[in-house]
Amino acid sequence: MRKLRGLTIEELANGAELTKGFISQLERDMTMPSVLNLKQVLEVLGLDLATFFSDMEEREKNIYTQKDRIDAEVGESYRISSLVPKLKYLEMEPKLITLAPLALYETSYEDDEGFGFVVKGRIELTIAKEVRVLNRGGCFYVFFDNKFIIKNLSRKSAEILIVNY
Repeated sequence: MRKLRGLTIEELANGAELTKGFISQLERDMTMPSVLNLKQVLEVLGLDLATFFSDMEEREKNIYTQKDRIDAEVGESYRISSLVPKLKYLEMEPKLITLAPLALYETSYEDDEGFGFVVKGRIELTIAKEVRVLNRGGCFYVFFDNKFIIKNLSRKSAEILIVNY
């Protein structure tokens, strides 16, 4: 949750008035916080105890089906579907980008890092100044602060799985 909020361990520790060591141990499940400490940490993360515990049941779900998908963004020539519900506790965010034939999708990458896999089709991928053609089964890795462009080179739709972290 800390990473999703863009906080360092030090920032979270300072905001919650706890030590960096305690936060580090908490993240690695090496310690259990008191209710007061949990409340302090959640406050910095913008959550309350009720919200935190209300999502616990959803957090335990491991398997998702196509009906769980949500269209996160729909453009004229593309659709981005979230493959799992966006929960505060999940660090990875898998998405499926579907591009219409010969369509172009352009974005700036804002997460820490991400992985992409061409599920269907043939694409041209531009990251920074590097341009590559990837077929089905091809993959790529993208880091924070990179702009990338995906162009569908096929006359059929292309699908790209993106996992943000």
